[in-house]
Amino acid sequence: MKKTLFVVLTALLSTTAYANHCATFFEQKDFEQALFACNTEAEQGDRQAQYNLGTMYYRGLGVEENNEQALYWYKKAAEQGFSKAQFELGVWYDLGEVVEVDKEKALYWYKKSAEQGFNKAQYNLGILYNEGGGVEVDKEKAVYWYKKAAEQGLSKAQYNLGLMYEQGDGIEVDKEKAFYWYSQAAEQGLDKAQYNLAIIYKEGDGVEVDKEKALYWYKKAAEQGFTKAQYNLGLMYDQGDVVKANTEKALYWYTQAAERGFSEAQHNLGVMYDEGEGVKVDKEKAFYWYSQAAEQGLDKSQYNLGLMYDHGEGVKEDREKAFYWYSQAAEQGFAQAQHYLGIMYAEGEGVKVDKEKALYWYTKAAEQGVGDAQFNLGVMYDEGQGVEVDKEKALYWYTQAAEQGVVDAQFNLGVMYDEGEGVEVDKEKAFHWYSQAAEQGYDKAQYNLGNMYNQGKGVKADKEKAFYWYKKAAEQGFSRAQYNLGLMYDEGVGVKVNKEKAFYWYTKAAEQGHINGQYNLALLYDEGEGVKVNKEKALYWFTKAAEQGDGDAQFSIGIMYADGEGAKVDKEKALYWYTKAAEQGVGDAQFNLGVMYDDGDGIKVNKEKALYWYTKAAEQGIDDAQYNLGLMYYEGDGVKVNKEKALNWFTKAAEQDVDDAQYYLGIMYAQGDGVEENREKALYWLTKAAEQGVDDAQYNLGVMYDEGFGVEVNKEKAVYWYTKAAEQGVGWAQNNLGVMYQQGEGVKKNIALAKKYFKQACSLGLKEGCDSYNSMK
Repeated sequence: MKKTLFVVLTALLSTTAYANHCATFFEQKDFEQALFACNTEAEQGDRQAQYNLGTMYYRGLGVEENNEQALYWYKKAAEQGFSKAQFELGVWYDLGEVVEVDKEKALYWYKKSAEQGFNKAQYNLGILYNEGGGVEVDKEKAVYWYKKAAEQGLSKAQYNLGLMYEQGDGIEVDKEKAFYWYSQAAEQGLDKAQYNLAIIYKEGDGVEVDKEKALYWYKKAAEQGFTKAQYNLGLMYDQGDVVKANTEKALYWYTQAAERGFSEAQHNLGVMYDEGEGVKVDKEKAFYWYSQAAEQGLDKSQYNLGLMYDHGEGVKEDREKAFYWYSQAAEQGFAQAQHYLGIMYAEGEGVKVDKEKALYWYTKAAEQGVGDAQFNLGVMYDEGQGVEVDKEKALYWYTQAAEQGVVDAQFNLGVMYDEGEGVEVDKEKAFHWYSQAAEQGYDKAQYNLGNMYNQGKGVKADKEKAFYWYKKAAEQGFSRAQYNLGLMYDEGVGVKVNKEKAFYWYTKAAEQGHINGQYNLALLYDEGEGVKVNKEKALYWFTKAAEQGDGDAQFSIGIMYADGEGAKVDKEKALYWYTKAAEQGVGDAQFNLGVMYDDGDGIKVNKEKALYWYTKAAEQGIDDAQYNLGLMYYEGDGVKVNKEKALNWFTKAAEQDVDDAQYYLGIMYAQGDGVEENREKALYWLTKAAEQGVDDAQYNLGVMYDEGFGVEVNKEKAVYWYTKAAEQGVGWAQNNLGVMYQQGEGVKKNIALAKKYFKQACSLGLKEGCDSYNSMK
């Protein structure tokens, strides 16, 4: 009995010795000796040795790799309840290593190991239940096993448990517990737990906001290479959030994250190099980082990359590539890219013009609130580009853009309300939108606002405010405003007359080709207002305006060439410019042209053309043309005598106070020449002419009062009018006045004065005057 007991005891001692040898050699990595020892002990049923032997076969430690042997010995150990072996088997079946994937067996062995308290198995079991790998999803069981592993200090389980508490995944949301478990994992150095803990401190989710602790944990995670933490840390330094802004550190952390492929960091790094934030501008590096992020599908980087190709920044300009990257971003819904894609289709940049596609992309961007896209969409509906004209939709999109402060839209909206395009005229709304645009410095709106104040449309007339807004626009170089400002200084409207300033602003407008500015500037040089008289410069600016088709300027040039002002007399040029102006309907030019053809002034006499141009001018109310036309018809000069037409044109001119026309009209009525005799009208018109100093009218009026022709005899008035005519050298008036002084008719008899007037009449060759004078010697 003793011998037997000893043998058994010896065997037990021997086994123990070998078991110790297996573990010892294995731990010492003396795998050759471990192989023998572990094999012996494993054959004897030692589960630790079986596990170690399986590991040696699996990893090829001291023996060639042999997965079958590894599986065999792991199973032996697992079946004896060795938790590590059970765990390894679970992993193999879970991942398909050595054996085919079998989630049920994975679940089985994980569970065996987990129930023995092996934390890694508990963690993996939690994953299976959480994700439903080979087993129905069971969030409660997932929480249970994560918690088991977490309580043993497994950081990944602590993190996952924190995540489930934070999200209420399989358990009620509990921010405090989430915070607790993240903290446990973070303290063990798990980077993603550190990152989540930083977020909690930053946002105050389940704990009071503490930006400094957020910074601390971001740093911890970032220093381990956790890209999101590196990015967020860069963001904090970039924005000066908690920590003082430090672009160098921002650049450093963005770079760390970017080099690990984090697209947001790559994008921000691109921005820093693009805009020179904390680093010297380097468009090529910006292009590089935008490219990295864009190729990962980050829409805003795709957009920025499109911009760089579009503008040739950091890379050679390539509209087709710009189009490609805009398209990539646009298709992801990036609004600004959609807008630029619309522009490219609208203008045919990098792609064939396609107004319908432009409309499509503008609409996409506009619906996302991109103001410029809303404006461009409004323009397309306004002008019928790629779509039928729809003023109501144009109004809608202009309004959307205008309310976002898009100045072009505010101006166009003002125009629509001002002119009643697609909406009823509403001057007050027009005034509102012009004001909005004007306040943003939009020159056209400032000009239109000036007009509204000037004309009192949509607002009470206020010349001073009109002046203010014209000046704002003028100072930006808007020529029409410069002209209007010049006009206000010229005429003293809304400001004190200042010819020098009028000259200044007319010059500004004129130099930009403003036709009225050129004309008025010429007038100032011509008349010496606000500047010294300079006929040559007057001619220069009249010519500039004339070449743009200004009729008044063409007429003025004609005068200057005709009179030799600012240039040598040149009747041919005078004729040329009068003709230009006349053909545009300038009445005075038509009249002057008529005179040139009538008198043969620098051109062969042509009564037909004279008649033609007099008629044109007369029909526009040019009084001298009406008179000359009447005279031609009266005398049959270049046209058949026509007393009716003569009477008509003399009347027109007479009513405009043309004295000679009044005289001829008086004679025609007095003599019944082309009209029924009418002494009252004769008296009326002769009086009109006489009062304007027409000597023959004064004489004939004297005769009428002297002889009672169409009026009662009135010798005193006869004397009065004879005297007026006599003083202008009318012989018969002098003679008749002599008679009245000789006979004392209408005046006290005065032989001396009688002789005086007879002598004056005689000196003019009037026989009756001579006879009377000689008879009084």
